[in-house]
Amino acid sequence: MLENSIWTQFHTEKTIRETLAEVLSIDAVQISNDETELYAMIKRHLTKKELRLFIMTEAGIDDAAIQAKTGIEADAYAKAKRKVYSKLKSKKISDELKSLAS
Repeated sequence: MLENSIWTQFHTEKTIRETLAEVLSIDAVQISNDETELYAMIKRHLTKKELRLFIMTEAGIDDAAIQAKTGIEADAYAKAKRKVYSKLKSKKISDELKSLAS
């Protein structure tokens, strides 16, 4: 499933598991090994634009390129980025990650 996903377009060496562990400041051992499950979980909680913004940001792509690719205007970009990361750090997602790991 992940072969044709947006994740593989921008990330070649970093896994979803590693990225989530960094973003959430938790140990990767606490997160499921199943990349497909993790991608589906993120996709369920974020809109298409938010998902694209998150993946591209974590891939290290510059803000201007992300804005052009997602169609988010410069003044709304910072707010959208904050919203994505606050969603990812929410209790709902951390609880779901823990349940996937067990």
